[in-house]
Amino acid sequence: MKKNIIKTIVLALSLVLASCSSWLDVTPPSQIREEAQFGSVDGFQQALIGCYIGMTDDMLYGRVLSWSTIELMAGQFVQLQASSNNDYNISNYNYTSSNAISYINGIWAKAYNVIANVNNALKYIEINKSVLDNVNYQLIKGELLSIRAFMHFDLMRLYGLGKLGSRTDLTSKYAIPYVTTLSKEMTPQLSYKQTIDLLVADLDNAITLLEIDPVTKIQPASYYADVNIEGFYNNRQQRLNYYATSLLLAKVYMWEGSSASIAKALTLANKVIADSESKGLVTWTTNTSVTDDVIMKSEHLMSLNTQNLTSRTADYFKLVIIAAGDIKAQYVSYDRMMSVYEAQGVGNTDYRFSKLFIQNSVTLAGNNAFTPLKYYGTGSTEITKNFIPLMRIPEAYYIAAECYIKQTSPNVPTALTLLNTVRQKRGITTALTGTDASAVMNEIVKEYAKEYYCEGAMFFLYKRLGLENIPGYNQTATDAIYVLPYPSTELQMGRKQ
Repeated sequence: MKKNIIKTIVLALSLVLASCSSWLDVTPPSQIREEAQFGSVDGFQQALIGCYIGMTDDMLYGRVLSWSTIELMAGQFVQLQASSNNDYNISNYNYTSSNAISYINGIWAKAYNVIANVNNALKYIEINKSVLDNVNYQLIKGELLSIRAFMHFDLMRLYGLGKLGSRTDLTSKYAIPYVTTLSKEMTPQLSYKQTIDLLVADLDNAITLLEIDPVTKIQPASYYADVNIEGFYNNRQQRLNYYATSLLLAKVYMWEGSSASIAKALTLANKVIADSESKGLVTWTTNTSVTDDVIMKSEHLMSLNTQNLTSRTADYFKLVIIAAGDIKAQYVSYDRMMSVYEAQGVGNTDYRFSKLFIQNSVTLAGNNAFTPLKYYGTGSTEITKNFIPLMRIPEAYYIAAECYIKQTSPNVPTALTLLNTVRQKRGITTALTGTDASAVMNEIVKEYAKEYYCEGAMFFLYKRLGLENIPGYNQTATDAIYVLPYPSTELQMGRKQ
């Protein structure tokens, strides 16, 4: 029954935006429906779940921004050959093609749709604050603010500039519109600094509100008994909880890139590492447990429960691939697997290589290619169990390691300890050694590549660092590749990019 109610609410919340300036035409009947919707705790809870459901759209994290299109753009898979594949042009950075434009418009519209639903709920959470107890008010509002920041951050990472810390042209550039209200008026664009300040403000507020999150264990379990009768605050790893929001803020600081931001990111990453493990939010997978947990669910700081994920991925991850007909198939060449995982050297015991991929029927240069198992399912077995991870604990280690080597006096030993911790968890017995900060940075990038297949991380990492070549395609990368163009309707209305 409750699932049906949630579906109804999601439909009511589906206020689709063709662009961020095409705001809602709120009529008196719709206002009446909204006031009824937000007249109870259940209404606010259902609205929050509706925002997470919106994030699972195929144009967002249900496919494009997690395990598929964004991964192709990062060179994670063998480059698509069939121009009839909808991903072909965008993965080849032909952003003016009709297929690529459909992605460019679709991501923008769906992301701002989620933001609009968040802003609608945030409006009513203040108007109808009296219907909420303190726990529901703080946790729901905290999560809403975190979702708003999450969506704006990825919009900025896609449609904005990278390597911000070393750019000299930011004063003349505008970032994506940061929308905080429901209005028919066009939201003005702000500078990158102003936009990042808004991101930080939303996340700082969210973290403060989420301090009473059950995952922090500041309060005993009994504190939540009255508000959690139906289990709404269970399974906090499926939501933007306190530690996921803290790591998100660390990622924002890393994107900004100044020395002051790096220091703040380090503090946040270290706290996430220490607390999320000691308080039982995450546990590391092992060589044995990963067989049944290929998405490493026990390590998730935040993931999305995505309906029908196995059927969504079926055309993309296969073992028997007919090159002429399987134009959507995503797989990794033998040579790239050997290179990324150092499988013929120190990585020959790395279970990310041995347990998370399987060789398929495609023969390239005399060797069979590999299919990742994170989203591969056979028969009635749903290996992925519908979860798409958006943040996992290893990222906190990688962020902290990078921060240590970017200090005025690089702390290489501590950075190596963090990297070696993750490597040991993955079965690598040979420890990294050395004293050169740039060499450690190279190892960090290598570890990201090993860890985050099918999770949409690498394109953003390459862009943040300003890598001049995208490794999988050996593609020279400039702003023309790293920056998705604004939808034409936005430019026609005066947006500047």
